[in-house]
Amino acid sequence: MPKQIVYTDRLMRPIAHFSHAARVGEVVHVGATAGVFPDLRLAGDSVGRVDMAAQTRRMFDNLDTALALMGSSLAEVVRLKTYVADPRDMAVYARIYAERFASIRPAHTVVGSWSFPLPQAAVELDAVAVGSRVAGARESAHAGAAEGFQYATALPVGRDGAAASGREEQIAAALRDLAARLATAGLCARDVCNLHVTLADMRDFPDVESRLATFFGGRLPSCTFVEAPLERAEFRLSLESIALRGGGRPIGCKAAPLRDGGPAPAVLAGDTLFLGGQTGTTEGVNHGDDVDTQTRMARDRLDALVAAAGFAADSIVRTNNVLTDWRHYARFNAGYGSRMKEPYVPRATVLGRLVDPGANVQIEAIAHRAGADATILQVPPTAVR
Repeated sequence: MPKQIVYTDRLMRPIAHFSHAARVGEVVHVGATAGVFPDLRLAGDSVGRVDMAAQTRRMFDNLDTALALMGSSLAEVVRLKTYVADPRDMAVYARIYAERFASIRPAHTVVGSWSFPLPQAAVELDAVAVGSRVAGARESAHAGAAEGFQYATALPVGRDGAAASGREEQIAAALRDLAARLATAGLCARDVCNLHVTLADMRDFPDVESRLATFFGGRLPSCTFVEAPLERAEFRLSLESIALRGGGRPIGCKAAPLRDGGPAPAVLAGDTLFLGGQTGTTEGVNHGDDVDTQTRMARDRLDALVAAAGFAADSIVRTNNVLTDWRHYARFNAGYGSRMKEPYVPRATVLGRLVDPGANVQIEAIAHRAGADATILQVPPTAVR
């Protein structure tokens, strides 16, 4: 059965190959959502002024609209990730978030992005929600659950909320926080299927990778690593995990093989496939700034992993993309569009730095066994220019 489409004119017309949301079963994946009106005007009363407060409020309104159209609501959000362009605006965002989510406690992550595809956008988010309330979904702050999966955000803080001092201490504190959040849900490290690590400084990567290998007993889940500004200036890392009791099965393929002691390229947990960040670089081959080629290769690796899991070709239900330079955006879209057919799935595209200095793009994704039958929320074709 082909994907079902829900059309709306209440959200922004897309500027690239994406839809606003996808629903598979009771899980709703919401892509990049900004503080913008359907005609691409950014919220705010003053011409030429970036109004963080107005954009944040409009962004949450747009999220509420998208969720309602997909049979969900803000109260059902289990994971929320927000990207802020200017770290000086973190406090404004935090205040409005506290107002809108006072009684809702999703796994909540805030990072920087150094601007967005839409010029002068100050803030964006992506989210996961459920279509009906899940028992036990609000066990603690920075944690939520959907269809058996537990989403958690772990930070390098102690019980008093203060950041640990020093690199080693912060890595240890973040892992203790993750272990505690897993334990609260009756889970442990081997139940983690997917891990997204944001580093304030990529030079910390070797130490973080080593400590993760110890934490996971040498069997890492699917992983993605990005360098970007964090919620607090003193933070060196944050961890976002998705876990399921019993964990999942590592998946590899010729294009993205399993490596002893390294992160799994993908993990199959039930009917969901978590695909770690894939680049389009090849060891010993210099692709230079050929972002189109790198994007196609990254997508080819994702598609090969989807096939290795036994899923249909059109099973991906969301992607999250990182570019290292906004000047590559048009060429990234050219490569991305050539590997993704309509109706497009939701995505978020932000700016960051990557482990491989030769990589200009990285794509992580989630696929589902029923992804080819997902319900997609998008603007009518006549509204797209």
